Amino acid sequence: MQVYVTRNISARMRRNDGTDNGYKPLIPGKYEANRTNDGALEILQSQGEPLYLLPFIWWEKMELGDIMIAA
Repeated sequence: MQVYVTRNISARMRRNDGTDNGYKPLIPGKYEANRTNDGALEILQSQGEPLYLLPFIWWEKMELGDIMIAA
């Protein structure tokens, strides 16, 4: 699915082994994403490890118009 970020938001970084690696800002633009089993959005990047938006965060950001999702 396509995710369009309209304002700067922070996404959680997770290492490939599943451990937390802090936050990284997503600049406005178009991103490719997958939905995980727990409802989070996995933002795919061309390099580096994927970023995650937890369900309660991306729902709130959608309501505010900070992100839009096109399936």
